[in-house]
Amino acid sequence: MMNRAWIKYAVALLTAAGLVALWTLRPGMDVSAPSATPLHVEADCDSALRACAARSDSVDIALQLGPPVRPMQVFTIQVRTLRGTLGADARVDVQFQMRDMDMGINRYRLAIDADGVWRGSALLPVCSSGRSDWIAQVEISTAKRRWTAELPFTVVPP
Repeated sequence: MMNRAWIKYAVALLTAAGLVALWTLRPGMDVSAPSATPLHVEADCDSALRACAARSDSVDIALQLGPPVRPMQVFTIQVRTLRGTLGADARVDVQFQMRDMDMGINRYRLAIDADGVWRGSALLPVCSSGRSDWIAQVEISTAKRRWTAELPFTVVPP
């Protein structure tokens, strides 16, 4: 009977010591995502009309939507790497938003094909106020780096 009490006491003590050790080591165990490097977007480019480039010091990409891009119709999304490599662990997401207008969650994860092009498809809602100006927010993540870009585009009115 005494042995069981000692075992419970030892387990509780070791658990407490482990929690204290984790709390103490916590600052060195930061597993948060690295801060994002903004990609510089080509001026006056509409990625629903042609591929638009976004560049940084280490990677350049091109985003192409559709064409055409119409509300309530499925369209294609393509992200190509123009310079640099993303690696096998890369993840590419594209989120569509309007400035100063809540259009819901329109986020899509792209998949890489055999040619190294990230592809997906999307469907955008109709804006009740009749606006057609959208922003494609591209986020590229790897284990060590993150890049973001905001590329404006215009949909064909319904």
